[in-house]
Amino acid sequence: MSQIAIPTFHGAQKTHTSASSGSQTFSYTGAQQTFTVPSGVTSITIEMWGAQGGSGGYYSNSSYCSTGGKGGYSTGNLSVTPGSSVYVYVGGQGEGFATCNTKMQSLPQNSGGWNGGGNSFGGTYPGTGGGGASDIRYGGTSISDRMIVAGGGGGGGNSQNSTRLSNGGAGGGTSGETMSTSTQFSLRTPGSGATQNSGNSNGIGSSGNQNLSGGGGGGYYGGGTGNNSTGGGGGSGYIGGVSSASTITGNASMPNPDGGTMTGREGNGLIIISW
Repeated sequence: MSQIAIPTFHGAQKTHTSASSGSQTFSYTGAQQTFTVPSGVTSITIEMWGAQGGSGGYYSNSSYCSTGGKGGYSTGNLSVTPGSSVYVYVGGQGEGFATCNTKMQSLPQNSGGWNGGGNSFGGTYPGTGGGGASDIRYGGTSISDRMIVAGGGGGGGNSQNSTRLSNGGAGGGTSGETMSTSTQFSLRTPGSGATQNSGNSNGIGSSGNQNLSGGGGGGYYGGGTGNNSTGGGGGSGYIGGVSSASTITGNASMPNPDGGTMTGREGNGLIIISW
C-alpha cells in the first residue's frame, strides 16, 4: 500500500545565507528535501505542481489506452523565520505502462507515485498508480504541518474505444476531478475526486481494488478508486496555511514553470521557492 511521505534526510539540500532576492527549484527525488530560510527573510513565495497519474496499456483493444490525470497547481506566500527549515516534498508520477500496446495482463502491480499516490490493483490485471502530491511543511514534518498542497492525478484504467478512454481524474484545486461515467469503460463508475473534507484524510489515494482500475491521486485528501477498468480520482489541493493563495485543478490552465501557461502538469511534480 502506498504511504504518504515520512521524513527522510538524504534529499538534495541547499542552504541560503543571503537576504537578497532569489529562488530555488526542487525537482522530484523520491525523498524529503529541505530549504533553509536566508537571513533577513520573513516571507517566501511558493509555486508547486502535483504529479500525473500513470497511463494505461490495453486489455481488450490495443487501439486505445488511458492517460493518467494531470497534476494540479498551488501558490501562496508563507510567513517564515530566518534560519528555520522548510520541508519540501515533490510528488512522483504514478507507475504505468511504457507504451500503449502493452497488454495489462499477468504483470506486476503498478505503484502509486511518491508522496501519496494510490497503487493499482494487485491482481492479474493491474491498472496504473495514482500521482503523488507536492507539498510544503513548516514547523514539523507530519501531514498536519502541511501549509500548501498541489494534488496528484488519478491513474488510468482500461479503455474501450475512442470515447471511453477510462482516463484518470486531474488532481489539485479545492476538489480533484471525478471523471464522467460516460468516459469510462462500459459506463462504469470511476474514482471520486477528493475535496477539502472528503476522500482519504491521510492524503493517500485509494489503491485499486478491482481489475484494471487506477489508483487515486495523493493530495490534501486522497482521491478514490473506481469500478473494474476505470480511472482513479484526483487528490485535492490545499492553501489554508498560506496567504495571497490560489489552487488550480490539472484540467484547467495554469502557469508553466518553463514560461507561459499549460493545462495540468505531466510527469513528476515540481516546487519553486522564491524570496
